[in-house]
Amino acid sequence: MPAKIKPVGVLAGEGEIPHMLFEHCIKNDIPVCAVQFDGCSYSKFPEIPVLKTKIERVGKIFDFFKIHDVSDIVLIGNISKPNITSLRPDIKGIKTLAHIAQSYLKGDDCLLKSLKSEIESEGFNVRGVDYFVPSLTLSAGVHTRTQPTLDYAKGVIEAIRHGQQDKGQCVLMHPDGSFSYEGRSGTKALIENFAQKGSVLIKVTKPQQDPDLDRPTVGLDTMKTLHSKGANGLIIQANSVFAIHDDAMVRYA
Repeated sequence: MPAKIKPVGVLAGEGEIPHMLFEHCIKNDIPVCAVQFDGCSYSKFPEIPVLKTKIERVGKIFDFFKIHDVSDIVLIGNISKPNITSLRPDIKGIKTLAHIAQSYLKGDDCLLKSLKSEIESEGFNVRGVDYFVPSLTLSAGVHTRTQPTLDYAKGVIEAIRHGQQDKGQCVLMHPDGSFSYEGRSGTKALIENFAQKGSVLIKVTKPQQDPDLDRPTVGLDTMKTLHSKGANGLIIQANSVFAIHDDAMVRYA
């Protein structure tokens, strides 16, 4: 008799990737449930069990996953880090916040790793979305007809250096060799505010980053925003950065 498939629990932020995971689970008869957070803007979820709650209601979230017999939890999608003074946690949330308080001040990578540890201490496995959904990355090489014109090796090194400081996952390299850097406002704001004719966006995984948490992501909207500013293209770390609907991205480019 085949082993029973354990349900997957999704801590769902905004964006397309949570929906790709839902579709994969439904197609492959994997039970799945999800938590939606107040303050996030969601498109319509499929007919799966959903808990709508505040991010700090940790006890409520863990109880929801335990009721649904969840084994693996995936943290995926965009969620803005709340102001810690605005949180109103439940009892479990107070304990969790006490454990991760120092990490909260040290940066996103440290915070996410502490959060992962707290989830695993409850008996769950934290999985990256690519554990379930294959083919979210691109292989090495030039995927379009046009070859890069900038000496982008310098830009890749700069993007890695920026990531090591836990300040962002990408940089814009401009035709004169100067750079603009991603901050808290994200990639789209970086492009809209600083891209110019001939710029190239370079996006990499931070060297210290847990691959199961907060993986950098690009998609068709990234390409369209770059094009609207006259930028020349996009360079991403092969087999690491998520490229959503990469076939559409390549066709558009």
